[in-house]
Amino acid sequence: MKIPILMYHSISDGNNPLSVSIENFDKQMRFMSQNGYKTMSLQKLTNIPDRKTFIITFDDGYEDVFLNALPILKKYDFTATCFFVSNFIGKYNAWDENKKEFIKLNLMNINQISLWIDNNMDVGSHTSDHKNLVNLDCNEKKLQIINPKKYFNEVFKLDVKTFSYPFGSFDDECFNIVKDNYNFAVTTNRSRYIFNKFNNCKLPRVPINKKDNIFKFYLKINTIYEDIKFKK
Repeated sequence: MKIPILMYHSISDGNNPLSVSIENFDKQMRFMSQNGYKTMSLQKLTNIPDRKTFIITFDDGYEDVFLNALPILKKYDFTATCFFVSNFIGKYNAWDENKKEFIKLNLMNINQISLWIDNNMDVGSHTSDHKNLVNLDCNEKKLQIINPKKYFNEVFKLDVKTFSYPFGSFDDECFNIVKDNYNFAVTTNRSRYIFNKFNNCKLPRVPINKKDNIFKFYLKINTIYEDIKFKK
């Protein structure tokens, strides 16, 4: 069975290139619901149900995911995992400030994350500071990867078991640290998930972009459109 692990960032009608419009996100979730898909947690990938299944992920922890995506997820009885940058909770996407056309996006605060959790949504780690891990020495890699686990345990009493690599960037050293501290990790490598093909800490995803119409969304979900883009 091939399971699409959808990758989103922001759900907003703003101009950020990472943002999917509220209308399009609703259309995509309606499409999945009407076609009999159910969501599952990343943490249950080792026990795949015999039905149409998909996984929803959001990187960075933007406030608009709480404001705009959460009501839509609840409407269709879907769950999702949001990967948070632990030192930037309640702040903004400062890691993008060096981009030519930087657009500031607020990040969820502690109260919003608590409500996210209360609505049966999952929390994952996206490092402490959203740094490119391959540029760091081993000790700094460990701090960036491991410290968010401590944070979420102290603040939310959560044992976070899932991780997302910032910029999709990692090397063998990063991978080994992640593997020793998390059960599952997602990348930006493209493909649907195929059982026994991928390492659980190098999971591919299906990127959903601002300009994707519902036909392209269908191709990504139900055909080899994304699978042939996988790079070893």
